Amino acid sequence: MSVLTAAVVLSWGCLAVLTLAMAGILRQLRELQAEVAQLGAPAWRAATGRRVPELAGTGPLMLLVLDPGCSFCDAVHEPFTRLAGEHPGTRFEVLSPQARWADTPAIRSRVDPGLVTELDLPWAPALLHVGADGTVLAGQPVVSPERLDEQVATLLTTTPLDSAMHRQGTS
Repeated sequence: MSVLTAAVVLSWGCLAVLTLAMAGILRQLRELQAEVAQLGAPAWRAATGRRVPELAGTGPLMLLVLDPGCSFCDAVHEPFTRLAGEHPGTRFEVLSPQARWADTPAIRSRVDPGLVTELDLPWAPALLHVGADGTVLAGQPVVSPERLDEQVATLLTTTPLDSAMHRQGTS
């Protein structure tokens, strides 16, 4: 084997090891994020209670906010589109700053970098429950694709009164 061939093989091997290491680190980060959410850490509520007219519509909205740089977002997108059929009285939409998920026929996809910036969510993917008037009632990070239906059901039971109590710090 020539020196050049050995160098190429070694560099590809190093690249594979680095890729696996990065995947492991991202997986551990997601697991830690899920554990913090399960421990009852206070949910980030800066968007909660805010009225966002762009999100107003007929009936409540379950909004999945995705980030193009998030590989976990791809794993969550497909199960979210299936959930739309299980909640007929609720609008399901995807919001992203880029058109990566815009070709979903089952639900509406919004490509609005300004709205994503306005919401200023600290995690992606994120679920938001929005009232018909555009008021954000609740939000939380997506824990896993397997628990997405449970998270959606929990968020959909959030009422405006629950949201007001969370904002005041009484719960």
